[in-house]
Amino acid sequence: MNEQSVPVDDATMQRWTELALSIRTAVHTVANVAIPLKGSAFAMVDDLFPAESVSQWAREGLRSSVDHLIMWANHAVPLQLFDGQVVTHQGFRWSFTLMRSAIEGASQSLWLSRSPDPGVCLARLIRMVRHDLREERLACIALGRNVTLIEERATRHETAAQSLTGHGTAVSSLPSMIDLVRLAAEAASLDPAQQEANWRICSAAAHGKDWAIRELQVLGNPVEWRPGQFHLSGHPDPQKLTRILEDAVTLLSAGVIEYLVKSGVNPIKESRRSMLKAARETPQKDGGIHVEYVALRFETDNI
Repeated sequence: MNEQSVPVDDATMQRWTELALSIRTAVHTVANVAIPLKGSAFAMVDDLFPAESVSQWAREGLRSSVDHLIMWANHAVPLQLFDGQVVTHQGFRWSFTLMRSAIEGASQSLWLSRSPDPGVCLARLIRMVRHDLREERLACIALGRNVTLIEERATRHETAAQSLTGHGTAVSSLPSMIDLVRLAAEAASLDPAQQEANWRICSAAAHGKDWAIRELQVLGNPVEWRPGQFHLSGHPDPQKLTRILEDAVTLLSAGVIEYLVKSGVNPIKESRRSMLKAARETPQKDGGIHVEYVALRFETDNI
């Protein structure tokens, strides 16, 4: 199947530029805030269960999300531009694969950080560790590796968990990804049904499903290669791509804010600091005058 390459229109490019700034802001924020402050909600749970760290498990989901989305941003809205450079729609599966991974990372982080109380947070952390160890063990068995060290870690983890009360039944799997995505959607004030659909659509693209070709692309002339069967070619539908991308970034941003709050960090100040850094890195038509004006406003208002 030949895929068309077409220029991105100015209106879509403006939306992409804004999304890229949000993604890069999240990248800086997650990099800057690695350890929860003493007395924070995350620090409290970390102290309750020193065998693992809820703050680091929540952060890793966000790191996964930003790692995937920044690949899209660096392609679509590069920080270094040359005269006459044009961004094009070419290929479609790769971008939706990145969005799928970003949705999953943010959703898992939000599942931890949106726990209603420390006890529930601790129970979710234990469940997540159990799931991780089980998956690691199965992968190593498939590779023919010795799993003794993994099993010893699992035993130590279970011993530590048993010393706690109310941590829940010994469950070694996470909620379904659909459930995690829908819960994350509620936390981000998005429609859970729409976010479930987004995840399914992105998964279809990532897994090579035929229906994703028709769902996500603007199709050109089909080629009938046998009676009633056609080879389809096209380029990503800019509206559908942008809408799903906006939702994925919203989930990521919600996850970052929740992570900051639970880490005891002022989310407004930290987000603004990271946003200014990201904006200063981004080529500006006015040479950065507006960005510096905004920075001065923040300093003047002490916000």
